[in-house]
Amino acid sequence: MGNRQSVELFFCSACPWSYLAFVRLNEAALRTGANVRYRPVMAEPLYWDGASLHAEVGHADAIVTARIHYATKNLADWARFAGVSIKRTSSLPGEMEFAQRAIVAAIDAGRGRTFVEALFAAYFGVGHDISERSVVLRIAADCGLTGVDFEQRADSATAAAAIETNTHELLARGGFAAPTMFVGSDMYVGNDRVPLVESALMRAADRPFIAPGEHDRL
Repeated sequence: MGNRQSVELFFCSACPWSYLAFVRLNEAALRTGANVRYRPVMAEPLYWDGASLHAEVGHADAIVTARIHYATKNLADWARFAGVSIKRTSSLPGEMEFAQRAIVAAIDAGRGRTFVEALFAAYFGVGHDISERSVVLRIAADCGLTGVDFEQRADSATAAAAIETNTHELLARGGFAAPTMFVGSDMYVGNDRVPLVESALMRAADRPFIAPGEHDRL
C-alpha cells in the first residue's frame, strides 16, 4: 500500500463542528488507510490564561437572527448526515481546560481516539457536562484510563504545554478556528472540508478517488 498518509486534526471538545469532523475524518481515514493525529487546542478563552483561537483571532461582528437560525439548521443537517446526535444547550460550556488536558494524557496512553470519541458522545449525545473534572474522569475510566496516574498526567505542566503548543502552531500555520485539518502543508478549515481532505489523502497515496460528478468514469 506504500507509505501511510497522515492528517492532523486541530479541535476543541466543546465544538460541535469538531465532533462532526472527528467522526467523518476517522471514516475517511479508514477508507484511505491514513493515520489521524489529534491536536487538541483551546478555542474559547474562558478560564484559560494561555493561547486561544478566539482571543487571538478576535470575534466577528454580531450575527443577524436569520443567520443564527440557519446555523442551527445547518448543524442539524450535518449531524443527520454524519449519523450522530448533537444536543444543544442554551448555556456556554464551562471550563474546558481539564478535558483538553485529559485528551493529551489519553493520547500519550495510546487511547486518544477512544477517549475523544467518548468525550464527544457524552457531551453532545447525552448532555453530560465535560467541563466537570469528575465527569471527565468517569468517561476516562470507562475507556480504561483509571487511577491517580492518569489524573496527574492530565494535570501536568506537560499536558498544558501540549495544548499551548498546538494552539500556537495552528495560528502560526495560518489557522484561525476549530476544526482545522492539515494534509502536509495543505490546510482545510471546517467539517464541510472533510471530502477535500479525503481527496488529498487519496492523491497522496496514489489511490483512485471518485469525486462528485465523476462516477461515469468508473
